[in-house]
Amino acid sequence: MANPPVIEFDGAALENGITVDLALHAGELALIDPGDESHERAVVDAACGLTIPVRGAVRMLGRDWRRLPPDLANALRGRIGHGFRPGAWISYLSVLDNIMLAQLHHTTQPEADIRNEAVRLSMAFGLPGVPTGLPADCGPGDLARADLVRAFIGSPALVILEGPPGDLTGALVNRIRTVRDRGTSVVWLTLAPELWHDQVIPASQRCRLHGGVIAAAKDRP
Repeated sequence: MANPPVIEFDGAALENGITVDLALHAGELALIDPGDESHERAVVDAACGLTIPVRGAVRMLGRDWRRLPPDLANALRGRIGHGFRPGAWISYLSVLDNIMLAQLHHTTQPEADIRNEAVRLSMAFGLPGVPTGLPADCGPGDLARADLVRAFIGSPALVILEGPPGDLTGALVNRIRTVRDRGTSVVWLTLAPELWHDQVIPASQRCRLHGGVIAAAKDRP
């Protein structure tokens, strides 16, 4: 029996009025233009099971978020790496602690191993090491890179990227190629038309909002 999609929007009508049709299997990348930030937020919240569609279903690894008890839903969210738009940092924790927090909560990996991986990923994204100060002490460029470290650390089944900066596309594509080889799926949301059309980004599917529906746009400009 074939494995279910890593993330599946099955005719999912979201509360803000848009409908999403998308099935993303292991190792695939969906590049999505949701139209605006409010639609992006709705897609992300539904993908993570934080909101439930009005009609249809959203499934993660074959499990319908609607039917999962809270403890199992929380464990399943631990399989999602998340790159946020600017500002999604716990202000009183260091950047390093922010990066390690989900791994310490959802896995049994030794802290030293998590820290070492954070250092390796930081260097891959152009940082000299992991920023150890508070988020307020870091420049926006360093925080954007650290956010990608937070998204890719560990072994997520799914990585969701909310509008990563265009100047990081090269390093980001390299990392996506690496994680796709081990079966991680990636949802990359962007509001930048030049990125959505960029053929350097190895998207399995390019999806965009059209007529109130976000779906594959292979035959549309």
